[in-house]
Order: sequence, then structure tokens, then C-alpha cells
Amino acid sequence: MNLSDQSTPLTTESLLEALRLPDNFAQAPTGVRQPLRPTFGKLNKHRFSRVHPAPEYKYPTILVTDKDNMGETYLAAPNLIQRLGSMAKPKILRLAVDNAGVPRLVAEPIPAPNDRLNLWNDSMIRAIYAGETDWVRVEPNRAAGQYEHIFAKGNLGEPQWPEQSMNELVLECFKDRIIQDVNHPLIRQLEGRA
Repeated sequence: MNLSDQSTPLTTESLLEALRLPDNFAQAPTGVRQPLRPTFGKLNKHRFSRVHPAPEYKYPTILVTDKDNMGETYLAAPNLIQRLGSMAKPKILRLAVDNAGVPRLVAEPIPAPNDRLNLWNDSMIRAIYAGETDWVRVEPNRAAGQYEHIFAKGNLGEPQWPEQSMNELVLECFKDRIIQDVNHPLIRQLEGRA
């Protein structure tokens, strides 16, 4: 019974019957599902994640985090490193998905050869590499000054990777946060230009 075909009021019984889902409701067409927009951040601490192991899903770049602007993170052209100073950090963007299929770009630190060991960076790198083969989540352990890795106890199946290329994912994630020339507002602010 279709409610829109009714010209006379329905009785309570017929109304309830009209509102009942048919047995095959789950088989109804649901439309074309659009890919989820990737987010940027660390490996999830509440959901287990996998990290794509393929080289084509590794994107070396310069990241800039503006801690004065709610921690907004930008991609920057490598020729602007000198102008961005210590805000510019070389990283490798990696594709991760959690066990709900949500894509996220995570930043793998690139340790400088003369840097002293940073346990936060080292433990994040180890978690990212562990995520290439196992479902893992991370929790910060402030007392130890590093991330703890928690591995899934059960079989969470294979990850649901997005179909987009890494270039498409990076552009979708950072489309409004790219520093590509000296007139970007952040560089103007750093150099004291109006």
C-alpha cells in the first residue's frame, strides 16, 4: 500500500500496515555512494587502522602547522622552506583507513640525520609500519614520552581502501590549505607584510 495513492483517510490499522517496511527493503536501490573525503591527522586512538604499504601511496612533502590558528596544517611548496622557518617540517603523507573504512592521511616523520632520538616520532613511525600489515591503534603515553601500539585481537578483515589516487586524496584533503607562493597570508604574517 502506498500512502501517496490514498484519497480517503486511513484507519489506524491500515495506516500502520502502510508504514511497515516490506521484507525486501534492504534490497532497494540506495543510489551511488560517493567516496568519503579524507581527513588529516594521526593514527586513530579509538579505532584500529591499516596503512597502505604501496609506494604510490607515500607522498613526501613539507607540512606547516600554524599553532596560533587552531593547529591548522598546510602543504607547502619546497622552495618556501626558508621563508617558513621552523614551521616547515618534511613528512611523508601515508594513506590509512580505520576499521569503519574512513580514510585519513597520516604524517610519517622524516628524521633529520643529526637529530637526537625523538621517542614520539620514533614510536609513530613504528606504528605506521606496523599498520602496513596489522590493524593497530595508538595511544599517547605521556609518562613514557611516546605512543603505545595496540593491536587488534580479532580478525577485522581486509581494509576498504579508497579508489582515488594518492594525488587525488592529497588534493581533496588539503585543497584549501596549500602554500604555493610568497603571498600566502601565513608567509606575509611571518615576514611582517600587510
